[in-house]
Amino acid sequence: MGLKSFLQQQGFIEDDPADKIKEKGGGENNSQQAASTVPPTFFPFAGIGETPAATAASDPSFVSPLQTGGGARETADPIFIKFFEDELVKANLPGPDYFEFRQLLIKTQQKMASKGMVAPEVVLQAVMMSFEAQDVPPVKLIEAAKQYKDLLKQKNDDFLKGANAEKNNQLQKRQSVLQSHNDAVQKIQQQLQQLELQKQQLEQSMNKEKTQMEVSKTLGKEGIEKIEKAEKMIALAHDYIQSTIDADIKRLQTV
Repeated sequence: MGLKSFLQQQGFIEDDPADKIKEKGGGENNSQQAASTVPPTFFPFAGIGETPAATAASDPSFVSPLQTGGGARETADPIFIKFFEDELVKANLPGPDYFEFRQLLIKTQQKMASKGMVAPEVVLQAVMMSFEAQDVPPVKLIEAAKQYKDLLKQKNDDFLKGANAEKNNQLQKRQSVLQSHNDAVQKIQQQLQQLELQKQQLEQSMNKEKTQMEVSKTLGKEGIEKIEKAEKMIALAHDYIQSTIDADIKRLQTV
């Protein structure tokens, strides 16, 4: 899925500002409620609001990255994590490598957890034995993981570049609408000078145009704020997956 289609699906971009004016007051919530809620498969994470104790009970070692410091941090949106995850799925390298390693890691953790065994060391060793039996040592997994990191960075850079282009596009749309209203106002003012008898009717038209212009200004600001919010979520999702891969590499280097 392309960037623009993805952001439209999530309700961050509206194509026609005129349609948004007509629907102002309820369109945003409806579009976001219709957004995809498919959770990430290979990079799942603990739900928002879970306590550390609850998270530890389900063994988050392979679900969320290792913590490197205290303090609260914002939670990445699973929809954006899934977007990056899908891009990695498309770029999956041939043969068993880090991607299949992470897939098996999650599946093994889930199976062992269902049997009451959740020690991360046991899960890791079980998965490592499976890959070593396929002649895939940790060094090969680390090499592949770094390749996926590079690809992820490229996707993130492309995403942010596209998001910036969409911000400019949204701004240009709103500026065009504002210019159209401004031209209409100037035309009405000229008519007022020539047609004094129709002054009252023309003033009503001018006030309507000014009202529409103010609505368009508001929509322009809302459109940009949504793109900026998308950028923030993009960055959070990117950082989340990058840190997860880094954590896996750290574990693999200690095997």
